[in-house]
Amino acid sequence: MHHATAKAPARLDLAGGTLDIWPIHLLLPAPGVTVNVALDTPSRATVEPLEGRRIRLVSRDRGEEATYGAPADLARALDRGGAPLGLLGRAVRALAPDGGLVLQTESESPSGAGLGASSSLLVSVLAALLDAQDREDEIRPERLVPLAVDLETTLLGRPTGYQDFYPPLLGGCLALEGRPGGVVAERLDVDLDALAARLRLVWTGTPHVSGDTNWNTVRAFLDGEDATVAAIHEIAEASLAVRERLLADDLDGALRAVAREGSVRRRMAPGVTTPTIDALEEAVREVGAVGTKILGAGGGGCVLVVLPGPDAAAVDEVLERGPWRPLELRLTAEGLRLHARSRAPREG
Repeated sequence: MHHATAKAPARLDLAGGTLDIWPIHLLLPAPGVTVNVALDTPSRATVEPLEGRRIRLVSRDRGEEATYGAPADLARALDRGGAPLGLLGRAVRALAPDGGLVLQTESESPSGAGLGASSSLLVSVLAALLDAQDREDEIRPERLVPLAVDLETTLLGRPTGYQDFYPPLLGGCLALEGRPGGVVAERLDVDLDALAARLRLVWTGTPHVSGDTNWNTVRAFLDGEDATVAAIHEIAEASLAVRERLLADDLDGALRAVAREGSVRRRMAPGVTTPTIDALEEAVREVGAVGTKILGAGGGGCVLVVLPGPDAAAVDEVLERGPWRPLELRLTAEGLRLHARSRAPREG
């Protein structure tokens, strides 16, 4: 094992979130497509060999650290369910050799923001662990995404989807279509600067917890609850429209579909929206915004504001007031990067 570092972006989910959670995309009459784009608020992971068999896990941004005398000690802590930094520990147990190491991580995304930060972090960790062992040929979506989904599911104790792992790996704007046997990732030729100019990213001030919200939606859909089933079908239609309009170089049409998906999501299930999110929607619409889009599972976190054009002085003025806070929004075509060699994963 040798020193290895990895860096990966987070994501904005433009449309079709929830459809990526198994088996929803397999039960729709039309293809279940999720459209998202890589956000340049990266996560980083560094792996260093450590003499002996000690495992040290360090989260710099969270100020947390855990040390285990040997891999077996880490495994026992994980099995008891009381291991700090459990996601990092699960990644180490899944991929690391039976030897000592230090794993250090940090993320630029706010915790609980709905930007897929934990998934970005996990991609960075898995890639750094593989690269440290000269197993970079395994750093490809068809290898890493199923593993990452399973690791997050075991941590959360709830179903989790696949969409959050593709932007960290591949970058850019993606349409992800779930099919029997796997996922087809389509890179959309989108002017990322033009897209970013038509969006604002807003922190609501309240972190969200995605596991329970997603599970309640999946359960309601599988139980055939009419309101949830109808909302999921509307989300699927809007997401297909986003992909079609982006492929046709119709940014206005795509963004109208993003806002339409957002309006459906706000009424899909209890807990998705909050009084702050509702107030934000009303305030920006009053000054001409097309609408808003809750990011991730909702219940807090971040919201996208969709603008009618690049000139949005009135909307920006509203965003500087109230119980919310605008964040910098930078989209990126660049996905996972390893070391200074700038090696990218195979799209596979």
